[in-house]
Amino acid sequence: MEDYQKMRINEIEYFIIDSIQDFRAEDSFIHRSNKLAQFDGNGESKKHVGTYKGELGQKLSNFFEYSNWGLEHFDSKKKRKTLESAIERGAVIQDRTCFFSKSNLLKYLDDAKAEYHSQEQIYHNDISVFYDERYNEVQDLDTEYIYFSIYDASDNITQKQNRGYIRSDDKIWKIWRELILPKISYLSILKLFPVSPTEENNKPIFYFRILLDYQFRTFVHPSALFLIEEDLPVVEEIEEIKKSYRIGQERYRRAVIEYMPQCPFSKLTDERILIASHIKPYSVCVKEKREDQALDYLNGLSLSPTYDRLFDQGYITFSDSGELICGTQLSPYTWDKLNINPTAKNKMRIFPENREYYLDYHRRHVFLDDISDLI
Repeated sequence: MEDYQKMRINEIEYFIIDSIQDFRAEDSFIHRSNKLAQFDGNGESKKHVGTYKGELGQKLSNFFEYSNWGLEHFDSKKKRKTLESAIERGAVIQDRTCFFSKSNLLKYLDDAKAEYHSQEQIYHNDISVFYDERYNEVQDLDTEYIYFSIYDASDNITQKQNRGYIRSDDKIWKIWRELILPKISYLSILKLFPVSPTEENNKPIFYFRILLDYQFRTFVHPSALFLIEEDLPVVEEIEEIKKSYRIGQERYRRAVIEYMPQCPFSKLTDERILIASHIKPYSVCVKEKREDQALDYLNGLSLSPTYDRLFDQGYITFSDSGELICGTQLSPYTWDKLNINPTAKNKMRIFPENREYYLDYHRRHVFLDDISDLI
């Protein structure tokens, strides 16, 4: 397993042996308070995870190490499937081996704050009124890692629809349903196995994380760029400033490529293809009125388009010495197609000297993972 990425959970090292990265938060799952105006209903507490038949179903079974999908069970007192009825029928998928992290939930809320308060989507409610209460509820959680059980809430085999669902009756399940916003949120699940198994710790655990679609993260939310212009009273002045930025951007691009003339991944040197990718996002620099940083060539890397996107969206980052750090948001299949080994400690030719401030900002605010959890 030495080729697997590692994470540290409660000071214990784990291999990331598998992952599911693309469970979009569909409106049918969203808590009723967050639903989009175009949809009705209260939302259901069970999360769709795919079909449980065929090749895809086998992958689902292998991931969760559970093969009884569609097993019928019903709690006559609560008039639905529950953990108690699942226990009676052998339909518990994982017993207290799944967990959310408090820091991940808080990071999600930080990223979603702009959408909560300056809503680009149209909701039934003004969701801004819920933000502080929800943030405080997560902040008040007693522990960093909150464990819970999941059980099979799938369509019954007799229904022949083969839709796999998971559900939990634990409080943390209700909390994360209330936090997430439709369409722009998704669920990632990491399957972890201890690096040094013990008699008490020799089974996989499942790290549930909620993430916000990159385009709606705080530092690039459409409302953020609007804020930089609200203090500018004259249209002519605005146009002059925009023109100044465009001229400055071209100078910035030339300076970045002159200083770093090759993409360290693709080895391309064609200036027509290379992108001068900001390390500290341009929109943040402008919002902070730091034009000097927005146009500083040390705040830029020359990258070809695919790798620019990986860096810009926080899937990868770099140490102060230029060592590549890969996040846990992409599957092993994707890394392989990108010709990147996420476990390798490769120093890339990014000329990191004097970039420490910008690289630190990227690791803390753009990189999608918590750098302290990665080994």
